[in-house]
Amino acid sequence: MTETASASDRMVELYNRVTDLMVHAEGGYMHGGYWAGPDVPTTVEEAGDRLTDYVSERLRLAPGERVLDVGSGNGKATLRIAARHGVRATGVSINPYQVGLSRQLAEKEGDEATEFRIGDMLALPFPDGSFDACYAIESICHALERADVFTEIARVLRPGGRVTVTDFVLRRPLSDASRTIVDTANDNFQQGPVLTREAYEDCMRSVGLEVVEFLDIGDEVRPSYEAVAAKMRAARDELGSHMDDEAFHRMVDGIDRMGSVEEVGYSVVTARKPA
Repeated sequence: MTETASASDRMVELYNRVTDLMVHAEGGYMHGGYWAGPDVPTTVEEAGDRLTDYVSERLRLAPGERVLDVGSGNGKATLRIAARHGVRATGVSINPYQVGLSRQLAEKEGDEATEFRIGDMLALPFPDGSFDACYAIESICHALERADVFTEIARVLRPGGRVTVTDFVLRRPLSDASRTIVDTANDNFQQGPVLTREAYEDCMRSVGLEVVEFLDIGDEVRPSYEAVAAKMRAARDELGSHMDDEAFHRMVDGIDRMGSVEEVGYSVVTARKPA
């Protein structure tokens, strides 16, 4: 087994274990939420809706455009964006169980147009120039080298197309205590290193993408950590029983502690493929 295949298999296994728990704890999504605005959300689902909408608004989508969700999880964000903007959406996940959940959700919502496929973000199963826009919400963080994913995204984007991603961003050097928390979280979720803004933008530019906006909404997302951890603990017996106590508490306590790491923000980065 190659190193790449082994990493892929580990990612599939990780999400076989945690998908149901994450979906429950994150209000039906598999990402955090945006806890700000004139009407501050009161539930994790409302916050998840807001973050999904915040991402899709940056893409300036037009009805009928083809849009790719890179790392689509259980498909809720994909389906929301498709319905809200009238686009032809495709979601891709490396995890077959997640793809099955996505198709079930699409059937439940009566969406026969949105497609979900099994695929690796490092080798997207689409021809060059297939999509008008791409986005990735809390999925690119799994790549050891972000540029490898951006290479694939740039390839499948049409000239002039836009991409928006959310990822963690290093605001300033980590203290020793914060480094321990971040290293634990990265290990729990098989994530790559957290990059500075400068390093992140360099990754995108290195594959020919033009960065048009870089936002840090870490303070608006930060309440998600405590809220999600609390819901996971409450669902321990129902959805986390297949994990031993040490693994469960390591994961959940790690999520909770991330809320105290102010050196790490949450970036929303939009870039454009030159026409």
